[in-house]
Amino acid sequence: MSLIEIPEKGLTIPSLTQCSGLSLPILITNAGQETARRFVEFFIVSIRNQNTREAYARAIKQFLDWCNEYGLEFSDINSLAIAAYVERHPGSAPTINQHLAAIRIMFAWMVTGGILKENPAAEVRGLTYRIKQGKTPVLTDDEMRELLDSIDVSHVVGLRDRALIATMFFSFARIGAVLGMQVEDYFKKGKRYWLRLHEKGGKYHEVPTHHKAEEYLDQYLDEADLWNEKGTPLFRTTIGKTRKLTERGLQRQEAWAMIKRRALAAGVNTDACNHTFRASGITNYLRNGGSRDNAQKIAAHEDSRTTALYDRREDTISLDEIERIRL
Repeated sequence: MSLIEIPEKGLTIPSLTQCSGLSLPILITNAGQETARRFVEFFIVSIRNQNTREAYARAIKQFLDWCNEYGLEFSDINSLAIAAYVERHPGSAPTINQHLAAIRIMFAWMVTGGILKENPAAEVRGLTYRIKQGKTPVLTDDEMRELLDSIDVSHVVGLRDRALIATMFFSFARIGAVLGMQVEDYFKKGKRYWLRLHEKGGKYHEVPTHHKAEEYLDQYLDEADLWNEKGTPLFRTTIGKTRKLTERGLQRQEAWAMIKRRALAAGVNTDACNHTFRASGITNYLRNGGSRDNAQKIAAHEDSRTTALYDRREDTISLDEIERIRL
């Protein structure tokens, strides 16, 4: 019987490759059938979010490949080996802590499944890291206007890109939630249109559409003739440079590449990324008198401290303040 087939039940479950794009680490295949099966189950059974699954799979494979380079077997891994890996990890503190969390949770899963007697990562400490302000690049209000105004909207691709950027900016929505929208997730309630967003953790979130975003979305849907395509992706890819939309939804990397091109063409901050518009929108809202509590609700943040990371009002230091430094 293979690792992913259960013939007596007539059931075939996805492989790790299908779930994360990665193959089994050699340490896992060498550890035997039961260990390999439990390892695959960790990703398929215990993790529902695809992004978390892929991130954890990369982190754990990187760690196990490192162990293999040093001649360790899966059963040989102990707290000293994990601590040594943390010490030598080339990543930033947040990356190291994320990788350690993935390793710790994976070993805990092995313990509960009877593969191991104890979790070797349980007592390994991560790096101390405190952040009070986010590092996501933020566009000023002038830059946002320049970016939106610079987009050629004489064709459907320009209308799509403008609508996508405006939706993120005016709704504070994560890129994954916006790209995951179907046409039916832009819907009318009363006299206004609303956005239906599926945020992290399976959170279902509805937010009114800002009049400017509504204008841009309407123009995009009119040109693309998508109003009646309810169960299909709202923001779609194109066929090469033909400016003809496909039925496939945009992916994050494609949206990121588009934003980079648009920012460069507009002459604004070229560090802009998928999360820039969430941070820029929240900062604009707070600067114009909005409350942090309401910003938290619009952004669907669980904790107000997360919203605070997107508050970048203090980034700009005025020339008057600098001139207070005198000799």
